[in-house]
Amino acid sequence: MKTIVILAAMQQELDAVLAAFQTQTLVFERYGMKFVLALSGVGRANTAMNTALIIKEHNPDEIINVGSAGGLQTRQKILDIVIPEEVVATDVDLTALGYEYGQVLGCQKSYFTDAKIREELLEAAKGCPYNTHTGTVGSSEAFICREEQVREIRRRFNNRVACVEMEAFSIAVVCEKFKIPFAVIRSLSDVPAKGEGNENDFNEFLCHASENAAQLLHTLYKRRKA
Repeated sequence: MKTIVILAAMQQELDAVLAAFQTQTLVFERYGMKFVLALSGVGRANTAMNTALIIKEHNPDEIINVGSAGGLQTRQKILDIVIPEEVVATDVDLTALGYEYGQVLGCQKSYFTDAKIREELLEAAKGCPYNTHTGTVGSSEAFICREEQVREIRRRFNNRVACVEMEAFSIAVVCEKFKIPFAVIRSLSDVPAKGEGNENDFNEFLCHASENAAQLLHTLYKRRKA
């Protein structure tokens, strides 16, 4: 039986997954698979630590990071879905040492989600009432809400970053070290690309965005059973 770990950063995001699967337990079996739900915590250190701990305890076959994000493309709308291919760090600068912007010392320039899971998610998202985007997810320790932040990320990464958040990069690094396939599902709680003040949108739409991402996650595994 495959073991699937679902990681969410915040309690609202985890609660949305519990509701989507209609369960109140963090470890359960469904559709012929074992699911382990957990909080990664917010930010790089919390996420790396908790991802490694849960891998050691449960030895999962795959990990899905699910939750909300901020949109970095002007064509996006709040509650749109992002299923990224690439994961980068938007706040790492070792260029003085000859590394590319975003590259951690001794690590690769960026990380990539599992192609098979990503294609399954894109198929599952075809029935979603919101637009679906692919591309790159950018992680940092900052909440992106100012015009200069958006402008700098666009410049550094040639405008390929589709959304920003705080955890996916840490999950990607840990999964790469342990050779575990992973994927990311994000629904947009806000779109900083459209101007400042998106922190208000984040507070208003966090729960709804979390529900969107969780429903897509549930659809993915329900389709696998079928």
